[in-house]
Amino acid sequence: MDVSPLVGAEERKVRAARRFGRIGLLITIGYLFVVPMTIALYEWPSGGFIAALLALFVAALVLHVWRIRELTKSLGRRAPTWFMIAAAAVGLAVSLVALAGGPIGFVWSMVTGVLLGDIIGGLRARWAAAWVVSTVVAVFGFGYVIMLAVLDESLWPPSPFVFAGLAAFFVGSMWTLDVERLWWLKAVTDLDDSRRAAAELATARERLRLADDLHDILGHALEVVAFKSELASRLQAADPDRARAEMDEVQRVARESLTEVRALVRDARSTDLVTELAGARAVLDSAGVALVVRGDPASVGPTARNVFGRVLREAMTNVLRHAEPSHCTIEIEVSDRQARLRVVNDGALPGDGADPGTGLVALGRYLHEHAGRLDAGPGPDGTFRVEAVLPGASR
Repeated sequence: MDVSPLVGAEERKVRAARRFGRIGLLITIGYLFVVPMTIALYEWPSGGFIAALLALFVAALVLHVWRIRELTKSLGRRAPTWFMIAAAAVGLAVSLVALAGGPIGFVWSMVTGVLLGDIIGGLRARWAAAWVVSTVVAVFGFGYVIMLAVLDESLWPPSPFVFAGLAAFFVGSMWTLDVERLWWLKAVTDLDDSRRAAAELATARERLRLADDLHDILGHALEVVAFKSELASRLQAADPDRARAEMDEVQRVARESLTEVRALVRDARSTDLVTELAGARAVLDSAGVALVVRGDPASVGPTARNVFGRVLREAMTNVLRHAEPSHCTIEIEVSDRQARLRVVNDGALPGDGADPGTGLVALGRYLHEHAGRLDAGPGPDGTFRVEAVLPGASR
C-alpha cells in the first residue's frame, strides 16, 4: 500500500511558523519601499530635500539588509557598536529632514522605526527600552520644533504637534513590527534546532548504551582470559594437567563471551521490521524529515522481518549522521521469489574518498549470511540509496 508523507503536527507548525517569520521580514522591507512614493504626492521645498531623503533612504536600506543577513546567520546576536551609531544617525536624520520638508514627512519615520528595531535586537530589555524611549522622544521633540519653524498652518490646519506625534507613532509601530518578526523567527529556529539536537542525542545515547553493554561483557571476560592464560603458562612445567584445565577454561570463557556479544548485537534488542519502522517514523519526525512508506511490512516473513529490521536501523543511523535530509522514502516489495527493502534519502553529503566505514560493510556480510545481498551508494541527484534483497522472504 502507499502511505502518505508522515510529518508530525509539531513539525508542520515549526515550518509554518518559520515561513510566517520570513514573510514578515519581507513585508517589513516592503513597507520601506512605500515611503519614497510620498515624493510624488507632495511638492517638496526643493530638489535638495528629495536628493537628501533618497540618499538617506538608500543608506537605511543598506544598513537594514546587512543587519537582516547577520541575524539570519545568528539570530539574537547584538548589533556591533558601529552599526548602532550609524543606524541611529541615519534613522534620526531621515525623520527630521523629512519633517523639515513638510507635514507629509512623518511617513518617512517608518524608516527610523525599522532601524530602531535593528538596533535593539539582541539587547537586554532595559537597554532596548532606553533606545526606544530616547528615539521616540527625539523624533517627537525635534520634529515639533522643526515643524513650528517651517509649517504654514494655513495650508495644513492640524498643528505641528499632530504631525510630530504621527512621526513618533510611526517610529514606535515600525520598530515593534520589525522586532516582533525577528524574535518570532529566532524562537522558531531555536525550537527546530532543539528538536534536531534531541534526535542526535537519542542516537548517541543508544550507541553509548551498546558500548556500555560491550564493556560489561568483554571487560570481565578478557580479564579472566588474561589471568587464566598467565596461570596456565606458569603451571605448564610444574603441573601440566592443571595448565591444560586452565586453558580449557579460557576457551570456555571466550566462547561464552562471543555468544553473549552475538546475542547483544542481534537478539538482545528486537530488530523486527514493523518495530524498526515505527522507530524510524519517530526519529525522522523528530529530525524534521518527511517520510514516505510504500508497501506493507506485515507481508514480509518472520525471518526477513528480523533481517530487514537491522538493515532499516543502520539505514536510519546513516540518514541522521551522514546526510542533511528533508525527505526519506522506504519501499517494501514482496513477491513469491524474493523480498526487497529500499531506503532512499536526499541531502546526501559529498564524500571525500575516505573509507566509508564499517557499518554498511558489516551489514553486507550479515545479508550474505542470509543468502541475500546489499546495494548501497549515492545517486547522481544528491540522494543516497540502501537496498537489501532476500530470496524467498515472503514466507
